[in-house]
Amino acid sequence: MKKTALYALLLLVITLILPLFLSSYGIFLTTEIYIMAVFAMSLGLIMGYAGLVSLGHAAFFGIGAYTVAILGDYVGNTYVLLICAILLSALIAFISGYFFIRVSQFYFLMITLAFGQLLYALIWQLKPITGGADGRSVSPVLNFGWGNLLDPVHIYYVTAVLFVLVYFILRLFVHSPLGQTIKGVMENESRMKMLGYNADAYKLVAYTFSGAVAGVAGAIYAYYNVFVSPELVAWLFSGQVLVMVIVGGMGTLLGPAVGAGFFVLLQNYMSTYTERWMLIMGIIFIFFVIVGRGGLIHLVMALWERIKPGHKRSAKKEINQSESGGIT
Repeated sequence: MKKTALYALLLLVITLILPLFLSSYGIFLTTEIYIMAVFAMSLGLIMGYAGLVSLGHAAFFGIGAYTVAILGDYVGNTYVLLICAILLSALIAFISGYFFIRVSQFYFLMITLAFGQLLYALIWQLKPITGGADGRSVSPVLNFGWGNLLDPVHIYYVTAVLFVLVYFILRLFVHSPLGQTIKGVMENESRMKMLGYNADAYKLVAYTFSGAVAGVAGAIYAYYNVFVSPELVAWLFSGQVLVMVIVGGMGTLLGPAVGAGFFVLLQNYMSTYTERWMLIMGIIFIFFVIVGRGGLIHLVMALWERIKPGHKRSAKKEINQSESGGIT
């Protein structure tokens, strides 16, 4: 518990002091990274802990963003808009997930892809409400009761706090008895069913919770970008966040966040030098799929284990234990 509190404090301090060392563009870019990190963690939850690989997860991100954009014309209260975005994303995730999780992994991937494209077409057709292919601007402004937050630094702190808060909520979730049961369903579904667990119900809980988290990320993105378009629910965006999770590392919470940061930085900096930055990203993706399956987070952890003080002593202790067959 003390270790978790220490990590929380350290992560919070880093996010709070970071703007002191960043340029205006750096603050703007880091804000986007925090939003994409929350989105990536939502997908990483169902991929790494429930075994559900989705190609339509951007649908919930887009639902959150469009909720703020559309309802914002009639309601200006930030709390109301965020709650509506979360609830609507969770509701759509629950209804769709109720049918989707009943199919096998390959068909689940394809049906989520079809769902995302269906929503994309719906947004495209409802031009009077959604703006269609042209998208629409976002009129409401972030305001939590102490004035409009228009300065990029203020928006940065909102997204930073959201990132830290979502990370620790997800951490509590995956380490709870419910989260451990969901992970057990992923690892051995038939055995969990024999023990009397309703596997589909637990997967549905994870899928719904994941949709809600993606929805709040989309809602904050609408405030940040002040514009929404159908591309937010397209399969390409879902594919990008899938790449973030795999490159960052599945089965961890920070892995998808690291992957999001890596992807956003590569996209913004490499695209200034070449239009073929997607080719570079594709090569990196293939590398992690074939060779580095643990992702960036596991590579960093493995490197730290090798260079940290006391590594040789720990390794020697493990060797002695394995040779003696004892456990200290």
